[in-house]
Amino acid sequence: MNPLSNASFSSADAAQRLAVDPGSLEALRARSAQDPKSTVKEAARQFEALFMDKLMQAMRETRFDGEDDSPEMDTYKGLLDQQLVQTLSKTGGLGLAEVLSRQLAKLAREEDGEAGAVRRFYAQPEGLSLPAVRKALAAYGAPAPAPATEAISAAGAADSAAAGKSLPGTPQAFVETMLPHARGAAAEIGVAPELVVAHAALETGWGRRAIRHPDGRDSHNLFGIKAGGSWKGATVDVMTTEYVGGVAQKRVETFRAYPSYQAAFNDYARLLTDNPRYGRALNQGDNADGFARALQTGGYATDPRYAKKLADVAGGLIGRGS
Repeated sequence: MNPLSNASFSSADAAQRLAVDPGSLEALRARSAQDPKSTVKEAARQFEALFMDKLMQAMRETRFDGEDDSPEMDTYKGLLDQQLVQTLSKTGGLGLAEVLSRQLAKLAREEDGEAGAVRRFYAQPEGLSLPAVRKALAAYGAPAPAPATEAISAAGAADSAAAGKSLPGTPQAFVETMLPHARGAAAEIGVAPELVVAHAALETGWGRRAIRHPDGRDSHNLFGIKAGGSWKGATVDVMTTEYVGGVAQKRVETFRAYPSYQAAFNDYARLLTDNPRYGRALNQGDNADGFARALQTGGYATDPRYAKKLADVAGGLIGRGS
């Protein structure tokens, strides 16, 4: 009897369900545009299935050959293992799919944070009012500020920053804190201070994604400036997202660390004015689109949507006279 005759699934069923089938993965990619949320879960499940398939292959390779071994039997066992893997992955698997789907959803929220939540934030007619702040924070999944901390004066916020405290947790407070520091750097670069604040907001997620030392101290690196070979100051290594060929990848990079926010603004101004790559970003005034495009063209970031994200944030600040 041919062992393959016992295979109970059709080729069409296999194409639909087996993670190793190229058609199945292509269909999954096509579905992602219509229903990204469910596709994330399915992609995580398929990845877990592939992982378990590799485990099964490794387990098969550890046993000795027996009397029933043959090329046909090996094929049958391979198909059986694939089907077993799919069944296991659909009934809970190793728990890897659940962990992956949560991580992928988090990354999706981060990617949507600047391009989505920030745009929604600035689409509010009330602009930077406290109700709009609450809505923006809700879009990020962050708690709304307590009433006692909502009204932060520019002077008080600047004092807190000078004392080395944590970055403010709301867009309104972030703008009020950073605007006084940004004016000097903006004058050197030849742009409106709001554009400089917007760049810091984009890089730090309005202060919620500050680059920190392992002990929790703030690096005061507001602009995501990396420490190249010419940098002689303090540094900090953190996980970041880089785009290679348009694909996001997580990697550890070394960034500059500063003693204060003002030092960060000063270094940012030097970077843009001293580096010929960013020459077109200079003297853009309040032209948010021109400034953002010039930075991306100069290679400031690898994110292909970086200019659009920065222009969205900067345009919102410019339009509301912050």
